Amino acid sequence: MFNYQAQIQADTATIDQRVSLLPNSPNPFIEMTLLWFRLPEAADVTLRVLDSHGHVVSTKSGRFAKGENHLVLKRADIREPGIYLCRIETPFGSAGRRLVMY
Repeated sequence: MFNYQAQIQADTATIDQRVSLLPNSPNPFIEMTLLWFRLPEAADVTLRVLDSHGHVVSTKSGRFAKGENHLVLKRADIREPGIYLCRIETPFGSAGRRLVMY
């Protein structure tokens, strides 16, 4: 017999050990946006914003606490309106998400 409770606990444990890049707010944005992410433990984090050609247009890094954190991305960090890929890199893995700046 399949134990659903055990499977839910196993799935939750797996999720808790990975980095999560949550939806930024606002998206699309004009002047600034908050990039939310979740870490399973305190760690050094690097955030890269890439343009549609794969070129890095902005990099931010720092040490962040376990749990939910955020970085502020300003218009001056990117300069040109468009669609970008936001990529967060940590010792626990990486995650990406699209950003739209008007």
